[in-house]
Amino acid sequence: MNNRAFTLIELLVVIAIIGILAGFIIVSMSGASDAANDSRRKADINQLAKAVMIWKTNNPDTLFPVDVDGCNIGDDCTDIFGSASVLRDPNGSYYTYTSVDGTDFSITSVLSNDNDYSFESSTGRYIESTPITTINGTCGTDNDTITLSTPINTCNTGIPTSVTTDSDTVLLMHMDGIDNGTVFSDQTGKTVTRYGDTKTVIGTKKFGSAAAYFDGSGDSLSLADSDDWDFGIGDVTIDLWFYPTVATATSGEDLRTLISTGNEGVSGHQGWNFTYGHHDSWGTGIRMGFGATDGTTWYGVVSDPFDLIINSWHHIAVVRTVGMETYYLDGQFISTHSFPQSILTSGGIPLNIGYQYAFNGIHWYYRGYLDDFRISKGVARWTSNFTPPNAQYYWWNWGCNGVNGGTNSTCGANKYQ
Repeated sequence: MNNRAFTLIELLVVIAIIGILAGFIIVSMSGASDAANDSRRKADINQLAKAVMIWKTNNPDTLFPVDVDGCNIGDDCTDIFGSASVLRDPNGSYYTYTSVDGTDFSITSVLSNDNDYSFESSTGRYIESTPITTINGTCGTDNDTITLSTPINTCNTGIPTSVTTDSDTVLLMHMDGIDNGTVFSDQTGKTVTRYGDTKTVIGTKKFGSAAAYFDGSGDSLSLADSDDWDFGIGDVTIDLWFYPTVATATSGEDLRTLISTGNEGVSGHQGWNFTYGHHDSWGTGIRMGFGATDGTTWYGVVSDPFDLIINSWHHIAVVRTVGMETYYLDGQFISTHSFPQSILTSGGIPLNIGYQYAFNGIHWYYRGYLDDFRISKGVARWTSNFTPPNAQYYWWNWGCNGVNGGTNSTCGANKYQ
């Protein structure tokens, strides 16, 4: 019998082979463990989604709790999950619940491959997606213009993450808020004062969490006089979404003011307004009107007549460029006209939304809902037919290398406008 001991080299080879085999076993076990953990995560998301739907069945008239930024289920979320609230990720972390407006919700976990796995009630589907990554402390990879419904749909980490507007926007009001809310804000930072029963409502809205409702009797929003309301001879665009709840009369005077400055009832006051409706002096049908006064004479430009469906959302816009006023409804050209008054000024009067004090003590109020109200100074946003925006306007001002607009293809500030 020939017995021979292992040489050192042979022993090292054996150890290496054992190490490789052990590595294969560990990787295999790790893969199996990851798969098992992911299966558990998916089962938990399913259970949590069912728990929320059971809660909704028992509370059919109650909206889902709103949490735009997302909350940790079983920690800081409103308890709508029942006994399922004890479920935790296999690594001990919490699952996330999100609802932007209370009509839909999502529940999310993070899989072993770092992808997000979520249930989306809006579609009733379970979705695996790759999360947006953070680069150099800011979000995004290129300067790019896209449209998103709300900031929750994009990355909002890094510094800074404040929402501001582009340089041409002097007013931007999303009309977001809680149901029957009384707080209104402007993305450019101007203070908004509420009058009457003007409120935010979540049941009838175009975008975001709410829209503003005006009952047509004493309701308006006001912003202090500003140089931003003095357009001079430059370009200007006013656009918004509106949802009229009553039809205008077909005879006499029945005008609805969307926005105005000045006071026609006081001699010498300058100002301008944007209205729609019927006035016998305008001709037949419903028309838009954009006018201004120099303190002595009123210069009005009226659109061609158009059809307007009440209790429905419409995008409306007036664009002034090179001395011409052009009107659009739902992105479609209505008419264009020469505008005789070259100087547009607020006359030192606050800006009013939903209200105009007109001649002979008449008050022209708007009745219905308004959403995503924007004034752009120094730019004609449209000069021909266009597709109306499908989401709120945003400018995300992520600084990058000291420059808000970004400096290269690997680090930049994305523009949502």
